[in-house]
Amino acid sequence: MEAILRKFESEGKAAAGGIEISYKTCCGDYPVYGEDGALLGTMFTYSYVRTDVESSQDRPVIFAFNGGPGSSALWLHTGLLAPKRIRLENPTAPQTVPPFELEENPNCFLDLCDVVIIDPMGTGWSQIIEETRQAEAYSYEKDGEIFARFIEDWIRKENRWASPKYLMGESYGTMRACVIPSILMGGPICTGAVSKGITIDGIIMMGTGLNVNPQPNWWDEYGVEKMVLDLPTMAACNWYFNREEKPDLHAFIAEADAFAGKELLAGLYRGNRMTEAETKSFIEKLTYFTGLSPSYLKKKNDRISLSEFSKELLGDEGQEIGMYDGRFVMHASGQIGMADPVADDGAMGRYTPAFRGGFLKLAEELGIDIDMPYHIINFNVNGMWKFDGIKTPLEYLRAALRRNPSLRVLLTNGVYDLVTTIGQARYAAGHLDAEKGQVILREYPSGHMSYVGEESGEKLSQDIRDFIEKEEMESCY
Repeated sequence: MEAILRKFESEGKAAAGGIEISYKTCCGDYPVYGEDGALLGTMFTYSYVRTDVESSQDRPVIFAFNGGPGSSALWLHTGLLAPKRIRLENPTAPQTVPPFELEENPNCFLDLCDVVIIDPMGTGWSQIIEETRQAEAYSYEKDGEIFARFIEDWIRKENRWASPKYLMGESYGTMRACVIPSILMGGPICTGAVSKGITIDGIIMMGTGLNVNPQPNWWDEYGVEKMVLDLPTMAACNWYFNREEKPDLHAFIAEADAFAGKELLAGLYRGNRMTEAETKSFIEKLTYFTGLSPSYLKKKNDRISLSEFSKELLGDEGQEIGMYDGRFVMHASGQIGMADPVADDGAMGRYTPAFRGGFLKLAEELGIDIDMPYHIINFNVNGMWKFDGIKTPLEYLRAALRRNPSLRVLLTNGVYDLVTTIGQARYAAGHLDAEKGQVILREYPSGHMSYVGEESGEKLSQDIRDFIEKEEMESCY
């Protein structure tokens, strides 16, 4: 089977940065090859380039992708980057049936930079040519090589060597964003074993998934008790539903973070060696931050997983909160049999239809006419993914920061995200060797997708603008 490389072009106008701008789009297939040169399939990409400027050759450009690793970039595309975005009348209780509408995106960046959005092979409208060989594209480093090759080809064809270049990855995409700079730089032990010398100006990580765990797999490094890292997010979700007699959100998170790094860490280490008075005080504080009962905490030996927390926090009310965004609520799943971790999640199960509906409207406006299914997330890709590599994501990122002192990293996380938590992001940021100002961490009153909700979306957009414009930025903690 041969691939027919599709291409769709359009023009449009948008309000961005307080002005009206003109832009063009080019959407289509990018070929993915195996090591022997055989065509395995295609990625589907979307380029938005401003046209009412004298020259684009030195304009910043963002290369954006989501996670999974089998996810399309529909989320970033329709939620943050396109000139139009999905309209969510109630961000934490969106409608789940049509009609789904678009609206002008007040957070669009096209006045400032051009945007290239990438759906990996196996997702979106990409094509799979060699069914029996598709797994060759599904590994940590091979995936990074494919993305790096696309970025290099795009820069070369558009003559954008002088443009500041940014990677924007969400969820697993944050791991992808760690490996790509090393492949663009190249070297004898790098995938492909070719020196390229292409540097990146900045990496924007959203829903930061860098893992530092007590019992690491291949991409983790040794860390501390997971409960210590998870407590600030548990505290944020508890505050959202039970904020009476508590300080404001960020002050409460700060209290939880301080408790986690001192008393919680020490208490989990000491266990039943604490005195009766120490144990009583410890449980009272843990109840204060988590909202869980002393009896439940004792039963769980003071260690609660995030999935257990999502079911227990509002369990007495017969409800559970979303893992991807703790502000979302669903009836408890006890009577539906085996719950799907994504489709039955309080957040993902609610906003996925709206994002899909909005994206298909957007695709029509881009002139895309494709008679095939659009795969938002392809879990078959996840199942075939090879989690191996010569470095962990943190090691790749450390190497990139060491080689390129001008590289800056913006880590962004929603405080209600129980999948990629703020504690994990804080811990990862604290274990990166970097120059002052190279690594900036920001947190928002949202979930896994920090652009959901007006307040969070505005703050996130401004932080990204400041980052690209190289404004001086401080970490939020």
